[in-house]
Amino acid sequence: MNNGLNGLYELKKNTIMAATDYVIVTGWMNAYLAKKKKPTKKGPQTMSQDRRPITEGEMIGLFEFYLRKWCEEHEGEDTVVITNSEGKKIFEATLLDKDEE
Repeated sequence: MNNGLNGLYELKKNTIMAATDYVIVTGWMNAYLAKKKKPTKKGPQTMSQDRRPITEGEMIGLFEFYLRKWCEEHEGEDTVVITNSEGKKIFEATLLDKDEE
């Protein structure tokens, strides 16, 4: 049963699932918002069946939010450089529209 919060939370057996119960995981062709699974001794961690794909619009919206916040916190800067765990530059993003909608 959906409680009207865009599928991020669910009502199950009269219990509201908190945002901390969900994680972002990647699959072969999508990124998913999935319920955390408890580790078992039987095998490796697998993705929960209680999941939904994250839409392109949601991903872009989150990245825009991140970019705007980063630029606010680093006054005078309009470009953020994204690196991998080894410090190698993967891409950079420049905020062109500084007027928030």
